Amino acid sequence: MLRSKRRVVITGIGLVSPLGIGPEANWAAYQEGRGAVQKIGAFPVDQLPNDVGGEVPDFNPKTWPKKYALPDPEHRKALTKSLKYMARDIQLAVAGAEQAFMNAGLKLGQLDPTRVGVDLGAGLISTELDELAPAINMASQAGGNFDYKVWGKDSIGQIPPIWLLKYLPNMLACHISILLDCQGPSNTITEAEAASNLAIGEAYRIISRGRADVMITGGADSKIHPLSFVRMSLLGQMSHWKGEPSAACRPFDARRDGWVPGEGAGILVIEEREHAIKRGATILGEILGFGSGCDATPDGGLDPEGVGTEIAIRSALRDAGIDAKEIGHVNAHGSATQVSDLAEARAFERIFGSGTSVPVTALKGYMGNMVSGCGAVELITSLIGVNRGEIPFILNCDEPDPAISLDLVRGSIRPTENPTFLNTNLTRHGQAASLVIRGEKAAS
Repeated sequence: MLRSKRRVVITGIGLVSPLGIGPEANWAAYQEGRGAVQKIGAFPVDQLPNDVGGEVPDFNPKTWPKKYALPDPEHRKALTKSLKYMARDIQLAVAGAEQAFMNAGLKLGQLDPTRVGVDLGAGLISTELDELAPAINMASQAGGNFDYKVWGKDSIGQIPPIWLLKYLPNMLACHISILLDCQGPSNTITEAEAASNLAIGEAYRIISRGRADVMITGGADSKIHPLSFVRMSLLGQMSHWKGEPSAACRPFDARRDGWVPGEGAGILVIEEREHAIKRGATILGEILGFGSGCDATPDGGLDPEGVGTEIAIRSALRDAGIDAKEIGHVNAHGSATQVSDLAEARAFERIFGSGTSVPVTALKGYMGNMVSGCGAVELITSLIGVNRGEIPFILNCDEPDPAISLDLVRGSIRPTENPTFLNTNLTRHGQAASLVIRGEKAAS
């Protein structure tokens, strides 16, 4: 398949995760095999299956570290003024974008703003309970009934006027566009765990088609919230692990039993290769291909055979113009649910061969599932790894599921000389998105 003449490279990365802020802090945790899942400290968790998650420690947007912040005083003033309109998901995304912008060596006013766009993965943002509680209480009656007439007439007036602006999923991209003066294409994809990869893939194609030269892309999400915990519990997704909190999320392990919620942001600056070279940017890697797919099962839910994942990966490989045997490792979704991990493994076995030797890693054991942000964070981690000649290992995969015949990277970081990897994610309904990335060792 003919490749586009406009090649797309990665020139900036931003990471805000439970493991820390910035690439260095995150990679140090992977080297040490140190996970960040622990008992939730942000709010009390009672009468739910579990009380653990991956919280970003000590994140305060008002005291955002200077080394990751743009030095422009007007930008800082505008950012501080905007914080009251930002839910935590938005704050994480903006922090990651600012970090990636700096990492790419960009400065405000340096680029033609009409050729810079934003494409982000975002999720359902949970409201702060005290912002809606007065209105809900006013319309609530004895016996658990809800009076919709009271709600429409009186209760809505109790809700702060700016409430909606804090919780719309597209506000992540909106704030980044305003603060970094991105006047080109702007989009938000809300497709759960597939959202980040879908957004990166769409941004890659926008540049490939010549509609922009630079795109800020990736995703962010926070499931460290009482409402998120309740939703996971009602959906039957949450892990019931009662042992050491850091061992709760167990991708591909025989004892895996469900999701552990997390939060964070992974943001990339991608740009057309010649544009990057012309401005003297450091190229970290190149996006070679993108693909998406869906199980499309008649009754909904996840196909246990992983058909959607297989479709997405084969599409990404075709787009990249490479064979499966050229992949150096796979960064899998690894949600740590029984059905999802097995479905992924079956898709990998059909693509790479039964008993395949392609190394497979998965990173949610370190930080939980940050849903719309997970794909970008995991992609960035593999990119850092291959540029160091290393593959991060799976945490808590102590007893691999005997039904899974993959070369799982366990126990310690594995050396690699192959900078090409596959990053793939899927939702509980079978939507899947995959990207083929090549590290800087071969990007030029």
